[in-house]
Amino acid sequence: MQVSDQLFHIQNHASRGPFLKQFLFTIAGVFIGLVLFFIILPMVLLASAAGASKPSTPSNAILVLDLRHQLNDQSPQSPFGNLNAKLSVVDVVRKLEAAEHDGHVKGIFVRAPEAGMAPAHAEEIRQAILDFKASGKFVIAHAQGFEMPTLSNYVAVAGANEIWMQNGSDFSSTGLVSETMFLGGLFEKFGIVPQFEQFYEYKNAANVYTQKDYTDKHREATNSLLTGVYNAFLAEISHDRKIAVEQLKATLDSAPLSPKAAMEAKLIDKLGMPEEAMDYAIAQAGGTDKANTISIEEYSPAYSSGPTIAIVGGEGGIVTGPDETNPFSNDQQMNSDAIANAIRKASDDDNVKAIVFRVSSPGGSAIASEQIWAAVERAKALKKPVVVSMGAYAASGGYYVSAGADKIVALPSTITGSIGVLGGKMVINGALNKYTGANISSIQVGGPFATAFSDATPFSNSQREAFHNAMARIYEQFTGKVAAGRKLPIEKVQEIAKGRVWTGNQAQGIGLVDKIGGLRVAIDEAKVLAKIDAKKNVSIIVYPEADDPLKALSSIMGGSTQSAKAMAIYGALMGNDKINALLSEINAANDNKVQMKEHLMVR
Repeated sequence: MQVSDQLFHIQNHASRGPFLKQFLFTIAGVFIGLVLFFIILPMVLLASAAGASKPSTPSNAILVLDLRHQLNDQSPQSPFGNLNAKLSVVDVVRKLEAAEHDGHVKGIFVRAPEAGMAPAHAEEIRQAILDFKASGKFVIAHAQGFEMPTLSNYVAVAGANEIWMQNGSDFSSTGLVSETMFLGGLFEKFGIVPQFEQFYEYKNAANVYTQKDYTDKHREATNSLLTGVYNAFLAEISHDRKIAVEQLKATLDSAPLSPKAAMEAKLIDKLGMPEEAMDYAIAQAGGTDKANTISIEEYSPAYSSGPTIAIVGGEGGIVTGPDETNPFSNDQQMNSDAIANAIRKASDDDNVKAIVFRVSSPGGSAIASEQIWAAVERAKALKKPVVVSMGAYAASGGYYVSAGADKIVALPSTITGSIGVLGGKMVINGALNKYTGANISSIQVGGPFATAFSDATPFSNSQREAFHNAMARIYEQFTGKVAAGRKLPIEKVQEIAKGRVWTGNQAQGIGLVDKIGGLRVAIDEAKVLAKIDAKKNVSIIVYPEADDPLKALSSIMGGSTQSAKAMAIYGALMGNDKINALLSEINAANDNKVQMKEHLMVR
């Protein structure tokens, strides 16, 4: 009788399961539908309407460029990312170039960055400001103090006609520093064993896990990189502020400076509050009765027309797999399917005369990098010139995808190279067992390499040898691609590789970069290769194209996994533990896919 009751209970529970799940899906679907209909859909329609009827630029306009927010290299491609996106470096460059030829725009007012920024980004914005100023229009910059010791925030605005600073603040910009937390001693203390293979001694990303301090090669490479950026900054500030380099260096070495001392040293021009500097800019444009201010985000210029050049954007870590970017996210990554398809679309478009591939990546998967490299090769085979424009960095996998381009353009301080490979694992079972009592155990079938990447045990001798050989093949492939793409002897590539990073200036000197400059220089190079007259305007088309927002909404509503995850969020908000437990079970079932981890990384 008891057995029969238990069996009835189990069967009854099983029969209720699908009904309960369907009921929860229905409730969550209604909730999500209401959110989408009353909140998200109106935002999409408003965004679409705004795009369809761009406001005209008011006469006597002053563009306001606020650099106090962190800038991405490129705008996000996610369909809703632009709803809360911050300005990108590429946006600034393109809009300021258009404003040079816009008769309504009289000047720009710049709020200087308060924190540091990527050195190459500071240089590209600086150059955009210089180009704008060369068109005969004014640039007024204001800083509420250069409080951070880094020079990058000052370099970004050094080319302005006038730099204002708020009284009572300090001028602390003095140099550059790289600070690394090494975890080797911590892991040793707790019995965690990091096991990595590095090709070669300068490929130091894993050093944070294996070392207690800088190795000699790590210190040498980092010091060389910082010195290269510092020297480039000194030359740029010296040019913009008309101060001799030695005098400038002596002044910066004495920082922090009072506002009065900074003005006497010609690092700034005037003292005043932001509102006073803005009033001054308005007076330059004709006074309060005539001048109008407009943020650069809201500025919608009429871009020039002419022969078409495609800009393919790639920012962030390089990864394989389906493109599962959160449609509301500003996070950037270089998904190899998406980037390769974008390059292929640009290559197949008869109207596109050349491709500018904008790369800003620290590296990632070797397999993903190879896929993007192949797409570049296909474009060249179809007689579409490819010029790479390097942003903040094009290191490791970021250089891999760039190596085959017809021309490579980098900014003076772009972090470039790191031609090498590393990979490995952390053996954590001893620490888990000692401090928590947990234990990782495995059952193996197949060859001896099956457990190579288990967290439970170190590599066996045969596994370590096999892993080393696999990485050696990737390294040989990587250096071979660089040698072929850059038309360099393989011996020279192997000598300058070894995982070492260089500045853009240094990379040009050893043959890894063709020309120093930003996006505009890369477009000019593309015009030359496509045999477009240098004086002729070009039309720009950007890939990958962001998904249509309505299509993205449909996708969100239609996917069971996404619906389940949305339900999980709803359950969390409602605080119902039983719902959360059930939804975790559903998510686990939906996401239970066998995936192979990529342990060979060009990062």
